Amino acid sequence: MSKYNNGCVKGFLRTKGTGYVNGDGESVILTGYAIANWQNPEGFMVGQPPRPMEWVFPKDDMGNNRRFDRRRSMSQVVRELCGSEYLSTFWDRWEAAYTSEDDIKAMAEIGWNSVRIVLDANALLYEEPGIRFNEGAFARLDNIMDWCEKYKVYAILDMHASVGGINGCCGDALFDHYPSLLCDDESMERQIILWEELARRYQDRWILAGYDLANEPVSTPPAYFAIPLLDEYYTKCIERIRKIDGGKHIFFLEGPCFARSNAIFTHDYDPEYHNWAINVHIYGADCSMKDLRPYLLKGLEFDVPIWISESGSDAIGNAIFYDICAHLGVGYSLWGWKTAAHNGKTRCVGFHLPKDWDKIQAYILGGPRPSYAKSQAIFDEYLDNMWYKNCVTDFETTRISKKHPNIDLPAVGYDMWKPDGQRYYGNWEWGNYLDFRSEDRTKLVWATDKELPFPPFDFDCGPKPVVRYTPIYDLALELTAGECAWYTVHEAKQEMKVSLVGVASGEATLRLSVGGVECGVVTLAEGDILHPGLSQSVTVPGGEDVTVCVEVVSGTAQLKTVKFVY
Repeated sequence: MSKYNNGCVKGFLRTKGTGYVNGDGESVILTGYAIANWQNPEGFMVGQPPRPMEWVFPKDDMGNNRRFDRRRSMSQVVRELCGSEYLSTFWDRWEAAYTSEDDIKAMAEIGWNSVRIVLDANALLYEEPGIRFNEGAFARLDNIMDWCEKYKVYAILDMHASVGGINGCCGDALFDHYPSLLCDDESMERQIILWEELARRYQDRWILAGYDLANEPVSTPPAYFAIPLLDEYYTKCIERIRKIDGGKHIFFLEGPCFARSNAIFTHDYDPEYHNWAINVHIYGADCSMKDLRPYLLKGLEFDVPIWISESGSDAIGNAIFYDICAHLGVGYSLWGWKTAAHNGKTRCVGFHLPKDWDKIQAYILGGPRPSYAKSQAIFDEYLDNMWYKNCVTDFETTRISKKHPNIDLPAVGYDMWKPDGQRYYGNWEWGNYLDFRSEDRTKLVWATDKELPFPPFDFDCGPKPVVRYTPIYDLALELTAGECAWYTVHEAKQEMKVSLVGVASGEATLRLSVGGVECGVVTLAEGDILHPGLSQSVTVPGGEDVTVCVEVVSGTAQLKTVKFVY
């Protein structure tokens, strides 16, 4: 049983201290994707015309570009172009096509063990006086839950778009940029009633891991006044849901400011069952514990785990960062599973935009209006393209993010823990230019032709060009005789060839071993770290988790890359 893939999906998931366990009490590391845009599309991912950078909180209507930025504004465009009758079935067709059984099956086959299901409150609860649920939308949600159970993928319900809106930007159901959910008694009550209905329908579904009560709440500065009201919303939701589900499902609670602030985590939100987690969003993570530390400390304070419900960097950065997360019991979900394909390419699953989509974009921006017949034909093609069978897929980023061979690991992305679970430390006391993993006391040397950084001055010293530094690529690891570092890959289906990219002072000899058993010796020649050489290769065994120890036997080596190749 692997705690990383869906072999661990069995029985109700719950928190245990700062980790998660399944129905058999076995440790689980949540890994998965969010099905972004299912009930709550965000225009910039599904074909909205290009937008200026001020998209989060625009100063004005930016040339009508906000007309296709969320489900509410997209509905208006579809009604104008295709008519009310067409709109009456548009979202039913969208939801059916956007997430089908094939999508969930593919997630499971790749090895993900969880999925964050993106919900829009107004897709489930009609935005009209009284309480009336959309049974068609619930039936489609039922289908997804059934598929999750069939393919063993834990489901997490994410209220991405709340009644009245809560986050202040386009990834919500808000009318404009005001957090009405927190400031309007009717909106809050309707949202809680919806959560109660979800709890009633799914209280006995073990495949449901839990509830993400609000996505990126109060996240733009004009809405910050409502941060204290978020605590009230969470408290009311939890109290009323717990009367129904009896503590069976986890609450994943996001702080304000794009799920980055810990401001509201001042008490135990679920004192009776203590089955909740701190939910954060981390993009472009530093491949160390730096970006995790504030949340780890808060989790330790309340003895609850962390879940990174939105994340993503380049694939190698993901691989290194997610391994750190896994060691600490931190679950993660990438964003997002399916988007419009650009130039026929995708980072995961992509649907093609219709051949005449430029006519729709031109209209959104204030251009000529296509006829009803033409518009309907374009949107018919748009919806048909969303079915998984019609999409393009590229799971290379996924494979590398899961740290599977074939993979080139930056040498400075070494394992931060030894195979025996002890923290790894070196003997170097002087840190490095980018202050990367300085607490490890490893010697990381400059390995790029970029300008060396220097501390900023308090006075104006003239214009200075912006230089972007990426530690895992701009630094190299230096080891001397007797020093070593460890590198792990996962789910290696067969034996691999491991080689090193680097240079030496004179010449260096390095021993590679797995589990204390020597696999071979390689050498690195003297050279310039900007032009490193490739060592000989050594064969190492495959396995679920393969950790290779790289030890310098003689000389001094500067390592840039460790290559794992079948």
